[in-house]
Amino acid sequence: MSASVTLTPTERVLCSLLDATCHWITETNPAVEVDGAVRTFDSLKKHGLESTELACEARIAGGWVRDKLLQQDSHDLDVSLSTLTGYTFALFLQSYLATDVFRSSQLASDLASLAGNSDVAMSQIGKIAANPEQSKNLETATARVFGLELDFVNLRKEEYQGESRIPTMSFGTPLEDALRRDITVNSLFYNVHTGRVEDWTEYGLADMDAGIVRTPMDPVSTFTDDPLRILRCVRFASRFGYAIHPDIWACLRGEASKDKSQEETEHIAHELRQSLKNKVSRERFGIEVDKMLYGPDPMRALQLLSDLKLYSVVFLPPEQPRMKYLRADGSEVDPKEFNERLALLSGTLLQDILTQEGRFAVAKHIPPSWLDAVRYDKEVVRLLWLAVALLLLHDVCVPQNKALSWPGGCVVASGLKLGTKTTKDPVIHYHNATQLLSRPDPSRFPRTDEPLFSQTSSVGLLLRNPNISNPRLGVSLPPVLLYALLCDLLPHWHGDKLDEDAAASIVQQYAAFWELVESRNLLEAPLMRPILDGNEIADTLQCHRALISRIQPFVLAWQFDHPGSTDAPACAAWLQSQWAAGQIVPESERSLGEKKKRQKQ
Repeated sequence: MSASVTLTPTERVLCSLLDATCHWITETNPAVEVDGAVRTFDSLKKHGLESTELACEARIAGGWVRDKLLQQDSHDLDVSLSTLTGYTFALFLQSYLATDVFRSSQLASDLASLAGNSDVAMSQIGKIAANPEQSKNLETATARVFGLELDFVNLRKEEYQGESRIPTMSFGTPLEDALRRDITVNSLFYNVHTGRVEDWTEYGLADMDAGIVRTPMDPVSTFTDDPLRILRCVRFASRFGYAIHPDIWACLRGEASKDKSQEETEHIAHELRQSLKNKVSRERFGIEVDKMLYGPDPMRALQLLSDLKLYSVVFLPPEQPRMKYLRADGSEVDPKEFNERLALLSGTLLQDILTQEGRFAVAKHIPPSWLDAVRYDKEVVRLLWLAVALLLLHDVCVPQNKALSWPGGCVVASGLKLGTKTTKDPVIHYHNATQLLSRPDPSRFPRTDEPLFSQTSSVGLLLRNPNISNPRLGVSLPPVLLYALLCDLLPHWHGDKLDEDAAASIVQQYAAFWELVESRNLLEAPLMRPILDGNEIADTLQCHRALISRIQPFVLAWQFDHPGSTDAPACAAWLQSQWAAGQIVPESERSLGEKKKRQKQ
């Protein structure tokens, strides 16, 4: 693999700016105000780390270098400094941009033209403090420079005092910094002064060429330093299709090695899992998992989490000593009994449905229009994968606020800290909708207790259920129906094989239901507005308003049976005739509204 990087015009000018700033600092020993005091560069720099030419060197680190070498777009620019903290360097950069030397330079003209002649050369500097207890050990500065988002941080090493596993951050060399990163392909630097890629671990470029996820140091040291790196290894392996290095496998699976017994390695693996659960903030945790689900191969991410014994760490609620898991019959379940096998098998089927690779014959029976309504929406696909990942909890509930709730919502809200409206609520809707849509053979509609509903109106009203269709949450029939299908197929997995004959019968029911919905133009059913509002219904039937919610579905049913009609009087006449015949609301219950009114009085 070539170690050369091709810069865009903007990147080229930015690197020139960083280089010019470092030369200006070296040549002029400028001063800036830091925490209320004016300090010179010499008084702020970390001595002993200067190069022969520059008092401060700048390198672009990590993901940007990796992506440039892979010829992928990257907008994640992390600038590492040799002798200044990220915050103080950002102050000097801000000061340099205000000098006459810069303003009169060709570099200033180049930057201005690329940024659209912005009047604001550099935004306000943001300072993010270190938080070692949450394994976030670096003070970072952020700023927008001529439209580009930059993070600034010093090259670092982390030292441990005594028995403490909370590191103290200090300045380090490029090698020390590279060794403290998550994986070798993320430990590469681009030196803005030489224009060269630097591979201080001596593994980064080779691992990129071979497609290997390897930690720069012993995995135990790397993961103890920041346990989130465990999840990052999984994410990058699934994102790039890389293989996990055998040392990482052995470390996380607790496999015996030449210098450690099985008991020792199992203890280490257990401690690392506990650190991942308890030491890393759940927000950081969720970000990594979300990126896996958004990535190109969520199935591989789920499989790796399982193979590395991490699945329950990610997809069970954070430990709550008093939480009880119950089956539908009220019997208690030990969390140790949960098995992700069905979730993973369902994931393999979902992947085959979405890609149409042909591993499962039943996948070919999904109508193309249904499939297309799902697979081209990244947000929908993400939610589907998360719902499938949580299938290890599909048949359990937990007591909550004197009721029973599905624990998957707790995983999303507390375990992954993903958004309520963007993630938790939609996934709960997916789960709730499975009972409504299970085995949706068109012959089921209308039900025998719905004499006034046709097949069309019965299905149309079903689709208006908020668990099936909720535009505010991005919940719609196509993905919810697909998830319900996967749930209905769960009992038909035997070992690692799907009973294709039984599955084919179920898939045919779902396909027929979809074709019914499509042929009757019911996909827009959730958006239909009643042709008669509450006041018009009450005036037509002379009924109490407490009954409106029970009557309104019949208005919609009439509309479903008269597609495109705007004849409100005709709907009112039909409603009135059915009411007079004792339909819609039983006559014995029509006084309910009056009783409620008297009770309030």
